[in-house]
Amino acid sequence: MLVSVLINNYNYAPYLTECIKSVIDQSYSDIEIIVYDDGSTDNSLEILSKFKNIKVISNNNYGKGHNLNQMNAVNKAFEESTGDIIFLLDSDDFFKNDKVEKTINLFKESPHIEVIQHLLEEVDEDNNLLNKVVPVLKKVKNYKEYIYETESIYHLFSMTSALAFRRRFLEKVLPLDEDDFSYMCVDTRLMLVAALQSNILTIRDSLTYYRKHGSNAWGKLGDLNNHEDYLQDLYGFFNKIAMENGQRPISFSYNKYIENTYFYNLVDSKKCMRFIQNQHAKRYYIWGAGEAGQSVYHALKDKGLNFLGFIDSDERKQNCLVMDKEVFSPASLYDKDNIYILISPFHAYETIATILKNQNYIENEHFISPYMED
Repeated sequence: MLVSVLINNYNYAPYLTECIKSVIDQSYSDIEIIVYDDGSTDNSLEILSKFKNIKVISNNNYGKGHNLNQMNAVNKAFEESTGDIIFLLDSDDFFKNDKVEKTINLFKESPHIEVIQHLLEEVDEDNNLLNKVVPVLKKVKNYKEYIYETESIYHLFSMTSALAFRRRFLEKVLPLDEDDFSYMCVDTRLMLVAALQSNILTIRDSLTYYRKHGSNAWGKLGDLNNHEDYLQDLYGFFNKIAMENGQRPISFSYNKYIENTYFYNLVDSKKCMRFIQNQHAKRYYIWGAGEAGQSVYHALKDKGLNFLGFIDSDERKQNCLVMDKEVFSPASLYDKDNIYILISPFHAYETIATILKNQNYIENEHFISPYMED
């Protein structure tokens, strides 16, 4: 079974060699590699020229912004591919050496499955492990049924470098049409189409290294305004393709969104109440002003607690209002007494706990995780 790995690249020369070598060194050997370079101005093409037996497509920059540029790259690379199974890979990420073999075996075992996604393990620019697996994904069997039951389409799908498709699926849906949903990346578009049209298998293994660095497009979603715009595009795009597929649109509401997050249903309200009441906490905060923190606050907001605000290390969120509460920097609270904290970032608890311990905060006395234990 021939595999095609489609790599899209724009000015990621520092990471390109490792990306390509991770495909060449796979335990599965029947692979063709197609790299689409979107008019890089660094030495990407020089690096690509050193590799034999890969196909390089080099065009001028598509010039329509990151997401539409990437979508065009996938469209064009797919046109040149011949594989039965298509893997996508961003050029700043890289595969674990058994990724293709494991994924192909799953496709062989499940002929009805057309799309497979998995988790990724974060590394930094120098390949240091960040001890974080992303993204946080809900456990869903039938994605279409779940979306229409909950009207929630967040925390369902993984990122580009964790996706693989049968050729027959992509032949039906590519090329994707361009539109005004500027926040919609090609990965999200393909997975939403797959949710409506096909069968998706999600595996909990992390088979790709996801490189976290300053220019990642996902990093932009940390901005609260960008995140709100992203959600509007997410629902707008889904409703567009739903109607194209003869399905009804779904509505977005803040309460419904929050109450169907991954985090909301894990909040242990009794545990949080005991912690706050046992400590006679008059000043309590939630660490994390994003989706997780908002979910924790929403779950506790009717409990009559004296919630003073959020804490967040992201400077873009500090001094903003979230749910009508101020977002503080961690440093602004370290010298204050009687501070009690619920740590909402699900996979960063140990990191944040270490930071607090270094400031003489005591676990279970000054801070806890607000979630149910496994």
